[in-house]
Amino acid sequence: MRVIYLTSSESLSGGSRQALYLAQGLAGRGHETFLLTPAVSSLPDQEAGGEAAFRAVALPAKRGCWRAAVEQLLPAHDTPFVLHAFHNKACKLASWWGLRWRLAKRRAVVVLNRGVCYRPGNPLPWWSPGVDAVSVNSRACADVLARIGAPRAKLRVIYNGVPEGRVRAGREPLAVRAELGIAPDALVIGSITGDKPVKGVEQLVRAAALAKTKGLSARLVLVGTNPAKWGPLARELNVADLFAFIPRTPHVADYLGVFDAFVISSLSESLPNTLLEACLAGLPVLSTAVGGIPELIEGRGILVPPGDASALAEGLLRLERDHEARARFAAASRELSATFTIERKVDEVEALYRELLARRGFSAD
Repeated sequence: MRVIYLTSSESLSGGSRQALYLAQGLAGRGHETFLLTPAVSSLPDQEAGGEAAFRAVALPAKRGCWRAAVEQLLPAHDTPFVLHAFHNKACKLASWWGLRWRLAKRRAVVVLNRGVCYRPGNPLPWWSPGVDAVSVNSRACADVLARIGAPRAKLRVIYNGVPEGRVRAGREPLAVRAELGIAPDALVIGSITGDKPVKGVEQLVRAAALAKTKGLSARLVLVGTNPAKWGPLARELNVADLFAFIPRTPHVADYLGVFDAFVISSLSESLPNTLLEACLAGLPVLSTAVGGIPELIEGRGILVPPGDASALAEGLLRLERDHEARARFAAASRELSATFTIERKVDEVEALYRELLARRGFSAD
């Protein structure tokens, strides 16, 4: 089977990594796979380590030339292939290419990927008859697309997968704690987040300030945040002693290794890969009840309303004080992690491709 993965993202985003993992996984099963990324993306180099069996292709700088770049990789006219597009611009293009290929009687199967829960500004790609299926990473995401008229029959919920290497630390936890000025026996509540308002870092800092007035002493380590942006707020609210703001780093696993619990304060999400990594690391989870997160964490962790600093503060205090609940939620995370293997994700996506090819009367072999 020839499978072409196309992403328009220039960053090392969660969606880009999912495309990479699929390209690697299917190549390992003997399929001919390609991963097309913008020329400025370092995804194949940084994540694949030069050992992947797929072929990485840099897209032209001009988006108008992307179709030609993709079509150079197509097999003979009568040979089936799959194009799987990730991120908004790539999905828009693929939806129209799919129509063009159908008119040209190419044996193409087109799959779009959607991993966010906000309403698309342009619904047309999700309606396109040139698209065979839309793979979404949560039921909540599927519901959003269904509400704008995307055919339910085309929507497939396939949860993301994360490789074990994403949580394999390269440094000793005690060394990382020492570097951060955190005592070996201090409780660490951590997050892998970002500076955008939607990530809710401000709400988390304010929640910590509320919780500190009730005795919170746990340290909070936020990976992916700018100290210059959040340090002043933490000092203003008298919680600078509780926080460590760590800029974006490829060494996420080193910090996961020192976390005792995980917090997500986002105002909106679908189903973030960071949650899956926290489960794989066996961490109890406190999260806002947004997007697809309740699909996994309801009854297995602590859920609070988004934007509610008071509720988030109570969640932080419960994580610190309720040792029994923390142990129970950690066990639930370890159990959940079996659902999020790369092997399971590749199995489901490969089965989807075979189903779509068969439905069109094409052979997958």
